Amino acid sequence: MKQTNSITMLFLAILSIPLQNHQSAGVCRHETKYDDVSDTTTVQCDNLIKWGEAAAGLTIQANASFRGKEANETAKFWFFLSSNKGGATRRTQLLFREATTLYLSTGSAQLKVPVKDYRDTFFELTRSISESARAEVDRDDLQKLLDAKTLEGKWGNVEFKVSDAALASLKNFISRQVFATHIR
Repeated sequence: MKQTNSITMLFLAILSIPLQNHQSAGVCRHETKYDDVSDTTTVQCDNLIKWGEAAAGLTIQANASFRGKEANETAKFWFFLSSNKGGATRRTQLLFREATTLYLSTGSAQLKVPVKDYRDTFFELTRSISESARAEVDRDDLQKLLDAKTLEGKWGNVEFKVSDAALASLKNFISRQVFATHIR
């Protein structure tokens, strides 16, 4: 009997390792910064989405900012889009320079989010190119994201699908940091 219990416990422990890794994979890490000069708080949800290999990947972070130290009706939400491509030269074609819209599909709604503040930088020593931009989502469209059962997107020619865990993290982030409510 003891041997059966030991084997069962070992089997359950082995099975729980991949499950724990899968559950934590899509959950974002929050970083909060308060600027006392402007009386503004910015909250960032790191690495909400990572697409592609390290040599040419797309990373999407969720951000919110609001006046004061507590989330309130002044909150603004945006996605920070970034891509890094290794093995680049000054003539390497940029992936997102002409991509002025982030397309999001929630299954029931199609959102077109304007992309602004595009920047690209070439790093000579590491032979890499970094591209980044900001896509601010208005409150009406945020409500559509909160109602989403699935979320897929496209920026330029790069398409991505948000995992269920990342979508749950995104909804939680929007509820707490933009609408100042708590999901139960």
